[in-house]
Formats: sequence, structure tokens, C-alpha cells
Amino acid sequence: MAEDMLEEVEVITVTGDDGQEEYYSVDVTIPYAGKEFAVLVPYSEEEDSPAEGDAIIARLDEEDGETVYVAPTDEEFEAVLHAYDKLVEDEP
Repeated sequence: MAEDMLEEVEVITVTGDDGQEEYYSVDVTIPYAGKEFAVLVPYSEEEDSPAEGDAIIARLDEEDGETVYVAPTDEEFEAVLHAYDKLVEDEP
């Protein structure tokens, strides 16, 4: 029965400027200006110890039929960050 409760998590690999790979999962998607943005949070397979690091915001684009995560413009980043902060504030 517990197996039915497991939710499959899509893990996104982000390669930093230094070539180091970091793993993220989508916390929430937020629409803005006709586009979709994802708030990505650090991912850890260990349920007891959450991954450390900062969340990042990525714009979801489509390339060759695949979803790709790209850096937003400064304007998009600020608008999506504001929407995310408001969403978090409104949670009970």
C-alpha cells in the first residue's frame, strides 16, 4: 500500500559554471507573460536529510519537442520571484 503513495519525482540536472552537477526537483510552476517558469529546489534522495542549497528559477522552453530549462531574463526572474513569495505567504 505504501508503494501506491510514492510519487515519482522528476530530477533535473543543472551543470554549474565549474562543471559541477547539482540535482533539483520542481517545487511549483508559475505562469508569467504567456510562459511557464519552474521554481527548482535542491533534490536529495534521503527523506531524512533535505538537500542543501538555494532554489533557482528557470523558464520552461521547448526545443525539438523536449522541455528545456533556461535562465530567465532579469525582469522575468523578479516577477516570478514576487509571485512565488506571494504564493508562499498565502499558504496556511
